[in-house]
Amino acid sequence: MIDFVYRLNQMIPQWPAGTKMSLSQLSHATDTSVPHIIQFVSEGLGRDLDVAAMVGLDEAYEALSSLKARVRPELEARERAEAEQRAKTIEAYERMMERIRIHLAAKNWYQAFRTLSYFTGEHRDWLPDGHLTALCNDTVRIGIKAKANPQELGIWLEMGVAVAIHRHSHDGIQEALDFIDAYGEHFLNEESGKGALILGNLLAVLEEPAARFELWETYKALINQLYPMD
Repeated sequence: MIDFVYRLNQMIPQWPAGTKMSLSQLSHATDTSVPHIIQFVSEGLGRDLDVAAMVGLDEAYEALSSLKARVRPELEARERAEAEQRAKTIEAYERMMERIRIHLAAKNWYQAFRTLSYFTGEHRDWLPDGHLTALCNDTVRIGIKAKANPQELGIWLEMGVAVAIHRHSHDGIQEALDFIDAYGEHFLNEESGKGALILGNLLAVLEEPAARFELWETYKALINQLYPMD
């Protein structure tokens, strides 16, 4: 149950206002089996649900609040353990960045890129969003200097954009657009064409949230900058 509580708590901010989800959709969104969804949401709401039930946002909040109270000791223990892990990860980040500064001073771009790539891949689940975004930015920037291939660079561009989008805010989408603005030209002009494909996919993903968070004009200006009309 505690895993479901965590996942529901994470996905509720993404729940479109005024809509309802089927239990199957909720199962997919929280990576929880339908039988467990029925059990947990029924317990949270204090009434039996059947497989055809639809759940609204208010009901989701009600169920979450009830289930949180039920598993509070386990939640608090997990939160303490996670806080300790995050603190250790940030300490490791600071040590790693000292090594990166040495590599950069020596213009050892490839070793710096490899170090950043390994660290980010290994620790991304425990890094605060701000640290993770900065790491993705540094990894792409230094990877370009290291002449890394577009697939490797694309991993970190995609991750940086995804972290920004996941904030579900005007500032987050602006940050994602800034990411594309900073590195889009490199990906677009990369010789193999794979970079242009990665860039096109990211722009397609950003189209809807840019409109939703009133950044459509910024999005269009970026498109026109990258793909100027003759």
